[in-house]
Amino acid sequence: MSNNPYNLDNLPNFLHIERKKARLTQFQMGKLLGNKDQAYVSNVENGLITLTPELCIKWFEKCGAYEHIDLVHYLFRLHPTAAAPIDPALNESASSAVINMVHQLEEALQATKHLAKWLANDRPGRKAEELPMADIKQIFDLIPANKTLIYSLVRSHGLNMQELAEKWTRKALMDQVAMSKQEERQAVLV
Repeated sequence: MSNNPYNLDNLPNFLHIERKKARLTQFQMGKLLGNKDQAYVSNVENGLITLTPELCIKWFEKCGAYEHIDLVHYLFRLHPTAAAPIDPALNESASSAVINMVHQLEEALQATKHLAKWLANDRPGRKAEELPMADIKQIFDLIPANKTLIYSLVRSHGLNMQELAEKWTRKALMDQVAMSKQEERQAVLV
């Protein structure tokens, strides 16, 4: 195994650790995974079964290990903005998370203003300057800050992330900011 924790070879160990933290037996985990037997779970944890993103995500969901779902997204490159996961210790305190979120928002606002000025000076025919990566990184920092706040609210106040996502989706559809359905996109293309 590699010493780098962000390595697919280390996933079986993470699966084992998180199952134990969730106080689930191999038998219980097998049932949660769709009536798999104890031997299957043991084989997963011992690296004898090829892991898929779907299996790992389902496993970590059952354990409440949300940061490890982020790890799966990162390791399997499921999204271009998938980054190394947040340390779960940072997601324990909702009050610390909200203070961090305010701080990150303030810094991102400044970075957004700098980016706006940079974009305003961008003209056709003018030699392009390098992207202001420090500002863009500061804006990107809102993603982990948001996750930290949400995960901490799940742990400390019982926030239901699925319900939150469904409410956001309904509102986004009503406000017409969510991606339209396949049929609507095809109608626009015709």
